[in-house]
Amino acid sequence: MAMRMRTHWRAVSGFILVAGGISLLGTGCSTIQRARQAQDASRAPRGERTVLAAEIGIGSNTVLTVEEAVRLALECHPSVVQARQELEAATAQAQSAVSAYWPGVDVSAGYSRRTSNTAGAPSGNHAGDSYSASVGLDVLIYDFGKTPATVRQACERRLAAEESLRAARNDVVYRARTAFFEVCRARELLQVAEESVRQFQTHLAQVRAFAEVGTRMRYDVTKAEVDVGNAQLARIDASGNLALARAALARAMGLAEEPGFGIQSGAPAPYRTTALEAMAVARGRHPELLALRARERAASAAVDAAIAGMYPSLRAGGEYGWGGARFPLTLNWSLFARAAASLFTGWRETARVDEAVAGLRAARANVAAREQQIYFELCGGLASLDTARERQALTELIVREAEESLALVGERYKVGKASAIEVTDAQVALTKARADQVKARFDHQTAVAQIQHAIGEGVP
Repeated sequence: MAMRMRTHWRAVSGFILVAGGISLLGTGCSTIQRARQAQDASRAPRGERTVLAAEIGIGSNTVLTVEEAVRLALECHPSVVQARQELEAATAQAQSAVSAYWPGVDVSAGYSRRTSNTAGAPSGNHAGDSYSASVGLDVLIYDFGKTPATVRQACERRLAAEESLRAARNDVVYRARTAFFEVCRARELLQVAEESVRQFQTHLAQVRAFAEVGTRMRYDVTKAEVDVGNAQLARIDASGNLALARAALARAMGLAEEPGFGIQSGAPAPYRTTALEAMAVARGRHPELLALRARERAASAAVDAAIAGMYPSLRAGGEYGWGGARFPLTLNWSLFARAAASLFTGWRETARVDEAVAGLRAARANVAAREQQIYFELCGGLASLDTARERQALTELIVREAEESLALVGERYKVGKASAIEVTDAQVALTKARADQVKARFDHQTAVAQIQHAIGEGVP
Protein backbone atom coordinates (compact mmCIF):
# COMPACT_ATOMS: atom_id res chain seq x y z
CA MET A 1 0.00 0.00 0.00
CA ALA A 2 2.74 2.46 0.93
CA MET A 3 4.65 1.57 -2.22
CA ARG A 4 1.54 2.23 -4.35
CA MET A 5 0.99 5.59 -2.60
CA ARG A 6 4.56 6.66 -3.30
CA THR A 7 4.23 5.62 -6.93
CA HIS A 8 1.04 7.58 -7.34
CA TRP A 9 2.48 10.64 -5.61
CA ARG A 10 5.48 10.52 -7.93
CA ALA A 11 3.20 10.40 -10.95
CA VAL A 12 1.10 13.35 -9.79
CA SER A 13 4.17 15.31 -8.66
CA GLY A 14 5.84 14.67 -11.99
CA PHE A 15 2.84 16.00 -13.87
CA ILE A 16 2.75 19.09 -11.66
CA LEU A 17 6.47 19.70 -12.17
CA VAL A 18 6.12 19.34 -15.92
CA ALA A 19 3.16 21.73 -15.93
CA GLY A 20 5.06 24.16 -13.74
CA GLY A 21 8.08 23.94 -16.03
CA ILE A 22 5.95 24.72 -19.06
CA SER A 23 4.42 27.67 -17.21
CA LEU A 24 7.85 28.91 -16.18
CA LEU A 25 9.10 28.73 -19.76
CA GLY A 26 6.01 30.64 -20.84
CA THR A 27 6.58 33.47 -18.35
CA GLY A 28 10.33 33.51 -19.00
CA CYS A 29 13.19 32.65 -16.67
CA SER A 30 14.99 35.79 -17.78
CA THR A 31 12.11 37.92 -16.48
CA ILE A 32 12.43 36.37 -13.04
CA GLN A 33 16.19 36.84 -13.13
CA ARG A 34 15.80 40.54 -13.96
CA ALA A 35 13.30 40.92 -11.14
CA ARG A 36 15.70 39.36 -8.64
CA GLN A 37 18.51 41.59 -9.84
CA ALA A 38 16.30 44.65 -9.36
CA GLN A 39 15.77 43.65 -5.74
CA ASP A 40 19.53 43.78 -5.13
CA ALA A 41 20.13 47.41 -4.08
CA SER A 42 23.90 46.99 -4.42
CA ARG A 43 23.47 46.62 -8.20
CA ALA A 44 21.32 49.73 -8.63
CA PRO A 45 22.40 51.82 -11.64
CA ARG A 46 22.93 55.58 -11.74
CA GLY A 47 19.84 57.55 -10.88
CA GLU A 48 18.45 54.82 -8.62
CA ARG A 49 21.16 55.83 -6.19
CA THR A 50 23.15 58.98 -5.59
CA VAL A 51 26.15 59.05 -7.89
CA LEU A 52 29.61 59.91 -6.56
CA ALA A 53 31.47 62.65 -8.39
CA ALA A 54 34.56 60.50 -8.78
CA GLU A 55 32.43 57.77 -10.36
CA ILE A 56 31.61 60.00 -13.32
CA GLY A 57 35.07 61.55 -13.53
CA ILE A 58 34.40 64.91 -11.84
CA GLY A 59 37.04 66.35 -9.53
CA SER A 60 38.68 69.61 -8.57
CA ASN A 61 40.63 69.62 -11.86
CA THR A 62 37.52 69.12 -14.02
CA VAL A 63 36.32 72.05 -16.12
CA LEU A 64 32.64 71.78 -17.05
CA THR A 65 30.88 73.31 -20.02
CA VAL A 66 27.12 73.70 -20.16
CA GLU A 67 26.91 70.80 -22.63
CA GLU A 68 28.86 68.53 -20.27
CA ALA A 69 26.67 69.52 -17.33
CA VAL A 70 23.54 68.69 -19.35
CA ARG A 71 24.96 65.31 -20.40
CA LEU A 72 25.79 64.33 -16.83
CA ALA A 73 22.37 65.47 -15.61
CA LEU A 74 20.62 63.28 -18.19
CA GLU A 75 22.72 60.30 -17.12
CA CYS A 76 22.48 60.68 -13.35
CA HIS A 77 19.36 62.61 -12.33
CA PRO A 78 16.75 60.45 -10.53
CA SER A 79 13.76 62.11 -12.23
CA VAL A 80 14.88 60.76 -15.62
CA VAL A 81 15.20 57.27 -14.16
CA GLN A 82 11.75 57.54 -12.57
CA ALA A 83 10.18 58.57 -15.86
CA ARG A 84 12.02 55.79 -17.71
CA GLN A 85 10.72 53.18 -15.28
CA GLU A 86 7.19 54.59 -15.60
CA LEU A 87 7.56 54.03 -19.34
CA GLU A 88 8.68 50.45 -18.68
CA ALA A 89 5.62 49.92 -16.49
CA ALA A 90 3.31 51.40 -19.14
CA THR A 91 4.91 49.16 -21.78
CA ALA A 92 4.28 46.11 -19.60
CA GLN A 93 0.67 47.20 -19.07
CA ALA A 94 0.20 47.55 -22.83
CA GLN A 95 1.61 44.06 -23.35
CA SER A 96 -0.72 42.75 -20.65
CA ALA A 97 -3.69 44.36 -22.42
CA VAL A 98 -2.72 42.83 -25.78
CA SER A 99 -2.49 39.41 -24.13
CA ALA A 100 -6.31 39.37 -23.98
CA TYR A 101 -6.28 38.56 -27.72
CA TRP A 102 -4.34 35.36 -27.07
CA PRO A 103 -5.99 32.15 -25.87
CA GLY A 104 -5.38 31.12 -22.29
CA VAL A 105 -3.94 27.65 -21.64
CA ASP A 106 -4.17 26.13 -18.16
CA VAL A 107 -2.83 22.87 -16.77
CA SER A 108 -3.71 21.28 -13.45
CA ALA A 109 -3.10 18.07 -11.54
CA GLY A 110 -4.56 16.79 -8.29
CA TYR A 111 -4.70 13.88 -5.90
CA SER A 112 -7.11 13.14 -3.07
CA ARG A 113 -7.80 10.28 -0.69
CA ARG A 114 -11.12 10.22 1.14
CA THR A 115 -13.85 8.01 2.57
CA SER A 116 -17.24 7.63 0.98
CA ASN A 117 -20.43 6.80 2.95
CA THR A 118 -23.62 5.76 1.22
CA ALA A 119 -27.17 5.14 2.37
CA GLY A 120 -26.57 1.38 2.33
CA ALA A 121 -23.38 1.64 4.33
CA PRO A 122 -23.51 4.85 6.39
CA SER A 123 -20.66 3.84 8.66
CA GLY A 124 -18.20 2.69 6.04
CA ASN A 125 -14.66 3.89 6.44
CA HIS A 126 -13.11 2.57 3.28
CA ALA A 127 -10.74 5.19 1.81
CA GLY A 128 -10.30 5.58 -1.91
CA ASP A 129 -7.77 7.37 -4.11
CA SER A 130 -8.67 9.89 -6.77
CA TYR A 131 -6.36 11.36 -9.41
CA SER A 132 -6.95 14.09 -11.92
CA ALA A 133 -5.06 16.05 -14.56
CA SER A 134 -6.30 18.44 -17.22
CA VAL A 135 -5.28 20.84 -19.99
CA GLY A 136 -7.71 23.65 -20.77
CA LEU A 137 -8.07 26.29 -23.48
CA ASP A 138 -10.06 29.54 -23.21
CA VAL A 139 -10.34 32.13 -25.98
CA LEU A 140 -12.29 35.36 -26.41
CA ILE A 141 -14.58 35.40 -29.44
CA TYR A 142 -16.23 38.83 -29.29
CA ASP A 143 -16.91 41.44 -26.62
CA PHE A 144 -18.34 44.33 -28.68
CA GLY A 145 -15.04 46.22 -28.80
CA LYS A 146 -14.18 46.22 -25.09
CA THR A 147 -10.82 44.51 -25.52
CA PRO A 148 -9.72 46.65 -28.51
CA ALA A 149 -10.68 49.77 -26.57
CA THR A 150 -8.72 48.56 -23.54
CA VAL A 151 -5.71 47.86 -25.74
CA ARG A 152 -5.93 51.33 -27.34
CA GLN A 153 -6.17 52.86 -23.89
CA ALA A 154 -3.05 51.01 -22.70
CA CYS A 155 -1.12 51.91 -25.87
CA GLU A 156 -2.02 55.59 -25.55
CA ARG A 157 -0.92 55.52 -21.93
CA ARG A 158 2.37 54.07 -23.08
CA LEU A 159 2.75 56.91 -25.58
CA ALA A 160 1.94 59.36 -22.79
CA ALA A 161 4.63 57.76 -20.61
CA GLU A 162 7.10 58.02 -23.50
CA GLU A 163 6.39 61.73 -23.85
CA SER A 164 6.55 62.11 -20.08
CA LEU A 165 10.07 60.71 -20.24
CA ARG A 166 10.94 63.37 -22.84
CA ALA A 167 9.30 65.96 -20.58
CA ALA A 168 11.44 64.81 -17.65
CA ARG A 169 14.55 65.10 -19.82
CA ASN A 170 13.38 68.54 -20.94
CA ASP A 171 13.03 69.64 -17.33
CA VAL A 172 16.42 68.22 -16.38
CA VAL A 173 18.10 69.98 -19.33
CA TYR A 174 16.45 73.27 -18.36
CA ARG A 175 17.42 73.00 -14.69
CA ALA A 176 21.00 72.04 -15.57
CA ARG A 177 21.35 74.94 -18.00
CA THR A 178 19.91 77.55 -15.67
CA ALA A 179 21.93 76.22 -12.72
CA PHE A 180 25.09 76.37 -14.85
CA PHE A 181 24.35 79.96 -15.88
CA GLU A 182 23.68 80.88 -12.24
CA VAL A 183 27.14 79.57 -11.31
CA CYS A 184 28.69 81.61 -14.12
CA ARG A 185 26.75 84.68 -13.02
CA ALA A 186 27.71 84.24 -9.35
CA ARG A 187 31.35 83.67 -10.24
CA GLU A 188 31.58 86.86 -12.31
CA LEU A 189 29.70 88.85 -9.67
CA LEU A 190 32.25 87.62 -7.15
CA GLN A 191 35.01 88.84 -9.48
CA VAL A 192 33.29 92.23 -9.66
CA ALA A 193 33.07 92.33 -5.86
CA GLU A 194 36.75 91.38 -5.52
CA GLU A 195 37.77 94.08 -7.99
CA SER A 196 35.72 96.58 -6.00
CA VAL A 197 37.56 95.60 -2.82
CA ARG A 198 40.93 96.04 -4.54
CA GLN A 199 40.01 99.48 -5.85
CA PHE A 200 38.71 100.65 -2.46
CA GLN A 201 41.88 99.31 -0.81
CA THR A 202 44.00 101.19 -3.35
CA HIS A 203 42.02 104.32 -2.62
CA LEU A 204 42.46 103.77 1.14
CA ALA A 205 46.23 103.49 0.74
CA GLN A 206 46.21 106.69 -1.31
CA VAL A 207 44.15 108.58 1.28
CA ARG A 208 46.42 107.45 4.10
CA ALA A 209 49.44 108.71 2.21
CA PHE A 210 47.74 112.06 1.69
CA ALA A 211 46.75 112.21 5.36
CA GLU A 212 50.33 111.59 6.49
CA VAL A 213 51.53 114.66 4.63
CA GLY A 214 48.56 116.67 5.87
CA THR A 215 46.74 117.17 2.58
CA ARG A 216 43.69 115.18 3.70
CA MET A 217 41.58 115.10 6.84
CA ARG A 218 41.11 112.18 9.16
CA TYR A 219 37.52 111.96 7.92
CA ASP A 220 38.74 110.93 4.48
CA VAL A 221 40.72 108.06 5.99
CA THR A 222 37.72 106.89 8.05
CA LYS A 223 35.45 107.18 5.02
CA ALA A 224 37.84 105.09 2.90
CA GLU A 225 38.08 102.44 5.65
CA VAL A 226 34.28 102.20 5.81
CA ASP A 227 34.14 101.84 2.04
CA VAL A 228 36.62 98.96 2.18
CA GLY A 229 34.56 97.27 4.89
CA ASN A 230 31.35 97.58 2.87
CA ALA A 231 33.08 96.21 -0.22
CA GLN A 232 34.38 93.26 1.80
CA LEU A 233 30.86 92.54 3.07
CA ALA A 234 29.61 92.56 -0.52
CA ARG A 235 32.38 90.14 -1.45
CA ILE A 236 31.39 87.79 1.38
CA ASP A 237 27.78 87.80 0.16
CA ALA A 238 28.92 87.14 -3.42
CA SER A 239 31.12 84.26 -2.24
CA GLY A 240 28.18 82.72 -0.38
CA ASN A 241 25.94 83.08 -3.43
CA LEU A 242 28.56 81.31 -5.54
CA ALA A 243 28.78 78.41 -3.10
CA LEU A 244 25.00 78.06 -3.10
CA ALA A 245 24.87 78.21 -6.91
CA ARG A 246 27.53 75.50 -7.19
CA ALA A 247 25.56 73.27 -4.82
CA ALA A 248 22.43 73.85 -6.92
CA LEU A 249 24.32 72.85 -10.07
CA ALA A 250 25.59 69.67 -8.39
CA ARG A 251 22.02 68.81 -7.43
CA ALA A 252 20.79 69.55 -10.98
CA MET A 253 23.36 67.02 -12.24
CA GLY A 254 22.18 64.36 -9.77
CA LEU A 255 25.05 64.69 -7.29
CA ALA A 256 25.08 65.09 -3.53
CA GLU A 257 28.55 66.60 -3.34
CA GLU A 258 30.43 69.52 -4.86
CA PRO A 259 34.04 68.52 -5.59
CA GLY A 260 35.20 72.01 -6.63
CA PHE A 261 35.01 71.61 -10.42
CA GLY A 262 35.78 74.51 -12.72
CA ILE A 263 33.34 76.27 -15.05
CA GLN A 264 33.89 77.33 -18.65
CA SER A 265 31.25 79.74 -19.92
CA GLY A 266 30.74 80.80 -23.50
CA ALA A 267 29.31 83.82 -25.22
CA PRO A 268 25.51 83.75 -25.65
CA ALA A 269 24.44 82.69 -29.13
CA PRO A 270 21.97 84.91 -31.01
CA TYR A 271 18.41 83.68 -30.78
CA ARG A 272 15.45 85.07 -32.74
CA THR A 273 11.83 83.93 -32.78
CA THR A 274 8.31 85.26 -32.25
CA ALA A 275 5.58 84.11 -29.93
CA LEU A 276 3.44 82.78 -32.80
CA GLU A 277 6.35 80.89 -34.38
CA ALA A 278 7.44 79.44 -31.03
CA MET A 279 3.87 78.44 -30.12
CA ALA A 280 3.44 76.65 -33.45
CA VAL A 281 6.60 74.66 -32.75
CA ALA A 282 5.54 73.95 -29.16
CA ARG A 283 2.16 72.51 -30.24
CA GLY A 284 3.91 69.86 -32.27
CA ARG A 285 6.97 69.25 -30.10
CA HIS A 286 6.44 70.04 -26.42
CA PRO A 287 6.58 66.66 -24.63
CA GLU A 288 4.15 67.54 -21.84
CA LEU A 289 1.58 68.72 -24.37
CA LEU A 290 2.03 65.56 -26.45
CA ALA A 291 1.68 63.44 -23.30
CA LEU A 292 -1.57 65.19 -22.39
CA ARG A 293 -2.92 64.60 -25.89
CA ALA A 294 -2.07 60.91 -25.59
CA ARG A 295 -3.90 60.81 -22.25
CA GLU A 296 -6.87 62.47 -23.95
CA ARG A 297 -6.93 59.69 -26.55
CA ALA A 298 -6.61 57.13 -23.77
CA ALA A 299 -9.59 58.72 -22.02
CA SER A 300 -11.60 58.47 -25.26
CA ALA A 301 -10.71 54.77 -25.49
CA ALA A 302 -11.83 54.39 -21.87
CA VAL A 303 -15.26 55.70 -22.90
CA ASP A 304 -15.42 53.04 -25.64
CA ALA A 305 -14.40 50.35 -23.14
CA ALA A 306 -17.03 51.50 -20.62
CA ILE A 307 -19.77 51.45 -23.27
CA ALA A 308 -18.68 48.01 -24.50
CA GLY A 309 -18.86 46.78 -20.91
CA MET A 310 -22.64 47.18 -21.07
CA TYR A 311 -22.82 44.45 -23.75
CA PRO A 312 -22.30 40.69 -23.36
CA SER A 313 -19.04 38.87 -24.10
CA LEU A 314 -18.67 35.63 -26.05
CA ARG A 315 -16.02 33.06 -25.17
CA ALA A 316 -15.16 29.54 -26.33
CA GLY A 317 -12.84 26.87 -25.06
CA GLY A 318 -12.18 23.28 -24.38
CA GLU A 319 -10.55 20.91 -21.91
CA TYR A 320 -8.81 17.56 -21.97
CA GLY A 321 -8.86 15.80 -18.64
CA TRP A 322 -7.68 12.55 -17.11
CA GLY A 323 -9.21 11.17 -13.93
CA GLY A 324 -9.97 8.04 -11.96
CA ALA A 325 -9.19 6.00 -8.88
CA ARG A 326 -6.28 4.10 -10.45
CA PHE A 327 -3.83 4.27 -13.32
CA PRO A 328 -4.18 4.43 -16.25
CA LEU A 329 -6.59 7.35 -15.85
CA THR A 330 -9.64 7.78 -18.05
CA LEU A 331 -9.54 10.47 -20.73
CA ASN A 332 -12.42 12.92 -21.10
CA TRP A 333 -12.82 16.06 -23.13
CA SER A 334 -15.24 18.97 -23.29
CA LEU A 335 -15.97 21.97 -25.50
CA PHE A 336 -17.91 25.07 -24.53
CA ALA A 337 -19.24 28.33 -25.87
CA ARG A 338 -20.37 30.88 -23.34
CA ALA A 339 -22.15 34.21 -23.53
CA ALA A 340 -22.24 36.32 -20.36
CA ALA A 341 -24.06 39.57 -19.64
CA SER A 342 -25.17 41.38 -16.50
CA LEU A 343 -28.89 42.04 -16.36
CA PHE A 344 -28.81 44.47 -13.44
CA THR A 345 -25.87 45.81 -11.44
CA GLY A 346 -27.43 48.79 -9.73
CA TRP A 347 -26.55 51.13 -12.61
CA ARG A 348 -22.87 50.38 -12.09
CA GLU A 349 -22.13 50.18 -15.82
CA THR A 350 -23.85 53.47 -16.63
CA ALA A 351 -21.92 55.12 -13.79
CA ARG A 352 -18.70 53.81 -15.32
CA VAL A 353 -19.63 55.38 -18.66
CA ASP A 354 -20.35 58.71 -16.95
CA GLU A 355 -17.05 58.47 -15.09
CA ALA A 356 -15.16 57.80 -18.33
CA VAL A 357 -16.88 60.73 -20.07
CA ALA A 358 -15.93 63.03 -17.20
CA GLY A 359 -12.34 61.80 -17.44
CA LEU A 360 -12.31 62.56 -21.18
CA ARG A 361 -13.60 66.10 -20.67
CA ALA A 362 -11.04 66.69 -17.90
CA ALA A 363 -8.25 65.41 -20.19
CA ARG A 364 -9.27 67.88 -22.88
CA ALA A 365 -9.29 70.70 -20.35
CA ASN A 366 -5.78 69.70 -19.24
CA VAL A 367 -4.56 70.02 -22.83
CA ALA A 368 -6.09 73.49 -23.14
CA ALA A 369 -4.67 74.60 -19.79
CA ARG A 370 -1.17 73.41 -20.71
CA GLU A 371 -1.31 75.19 -24.06
CA GLN A 372 -2.17 78.41 -22.29
CA GLN A 373 0.62 77.89 -19.76
CA ILE A 374 3.13 77.25 -22.54
CA TYR A 375 2.08 80.45 -24.31
CA PHE A 376 2.47 82.38 -21.05
CA GLU A 377 5.95 80.91 -20.49
CA LEU A 378 6.94 81.75 -24.07
CA CYS A 379 5.78 85.34 -23.71
CA GLY A 380 7.70 85.66 -20.44
CA GLY A 381 10.84 84.17 -21.98
CA LEU A 382 10.65 86.38 -25.06
CA ALA A 383 10.06 89.49 -22.94
CA SER A 384 13.04 88.56 -20.76
CA LEU A 385 15.14 87.96 -23.86
CA ASP A 386 14.28 91.36 -25.36
CA THR A 387 14.92 93.08 -22.03
CA ALA A 388 18.26 91.33 -21.54
CA ARG A 389 19.34 92.17 -25.09
CA GLU A 390 18.57 95.85 -24.59
CA ARG A 391 20.16 95.91 -21.14
CA GLN A 392 23.35 94.35 -22.52
CA ALA A 393 23.80 97.17 -25.01
CA LEU A 394 22.94 99.80 -22.41
CA THR A 395 25.14 98.39 -19.62
CA GLU A 396 28.17 98.33 -21.93
CA LEU A 397 27.74 102.07 -22.42
CA ILE A 398 27.15 102.66 -18.71
CA VAL A 399 30.28 100.70 -17.75
CA ARG A 400 32.44 102.78 -20.10
CA GLU A 401 30.99 106.00 -18.74
CA ALA A 402 31.39 104.82 -15.13
CA GLU A 403 35.05 103.91 -15.75
CA GLU A 404 35.68 107.33 -17.27
CA SER A 405 33.85 109.03 -14.40
CA LEU A 406 35.88 107.17 -11.76
CA ALA A 407 39.15 108.00 -13.50
CA LEU A 408 38.16 111.67 -13.74
CA VAL A 409 37.05 111.88 -10.10
CA GLY A 410 40.24 110.10 -9.03
CA GLU A 411 42.43 112.67 -10.77
CA ARG A 412 40.39 115.53 -9.35
CA TYR A 413 40.67 114.00 -5.86
CA LYS A 414 44.45 113.87 -6.15
CA VAL A 415 44.59 117.62 -6.69
CA GLY A 416 41.98 118.34 -4.02
CA LYS A 417 39.11 119.27 -6.35
CA ALA A 418 36.86 116.28 -5.47
CA SER A 419 35.67 114.98 -2.12
CA ALA A 420 35.94 111.48 -0.70
CA ILE A 421 32.17 111.08 -1.12
CA GLU A 422 32.48 111.72 -4.85
CA VAL A 423 35.16 109.05 -5.14
CA THR A 424 32.97 106.58 -3.24
CA ASP A 425 29.93 107.36 -5.38
CA ALA A 426 31.94 106.91 -8.57
CA GLN A 427 33.38 103.58 -7.41
CA VAL A 428 29.95 102.31 -6.29
CA ALA A 429 28.46 103.37 -9.64
CA LEU A 430 31.15 101.45 -11.53
CA THR A 431 30.68 98.34 -9.40
CA LYS A 432 26.92 98.47 -9.95
CA ALA A 433 27.35 98.98 -13.70
CA ARG A 434 29.67 95.98 -13.97
CA ALA A 435 27.28 93.83 -11.92
CA ASP A 436 24.36 94.91 -14.11
CA GLN A 437 26.40 94.02 -17.19
CA VAL A 438 27.05 90.52 -15.85
CA LYS A 439 23.38 90.04 -14.92
CA ALA A 440 22.19 91.22 -18.34
CA ARG A 441 24.49 88.79 -20.15
CA PHE A 442 23.38 85.76 -18.18
CA ASP A 443 19.74 86.89 -18.14
CA HIS A 444 20.01 86.58 -21.92
CA GLN A 445 21.22 82.97 -21.69
CA THR A 446 18.62 82.08 -19.06
CA ALA A 447 15.85 83.56 -21.21
CA VAL A 448 16.97 81.46 -24.19
CA ALA A 449 16.93 78.35 -21.98
CA GLN A 450 13.42 79.26 -20.80
CA ILE A 451 12.17 79.60 -24.39
CA GLN A 452 13.79 76.32 -25.44
CA HIS A 453 12.20 74.59 -22.45
CA ALA A 454 8.76 76.02 -23.28
CA ILE A 455 9.08 74.86 -26.89
CA GLY A 456 10.62 71.48 -26.06
CA GLU A 457 13.47 72.32 -28.41
CA GLY A 458 16.55 70.15 -28.49
CA VAL A 459 15.23 67.49 -26.09
CA PRO A 460 17.18 64.27 -26.71
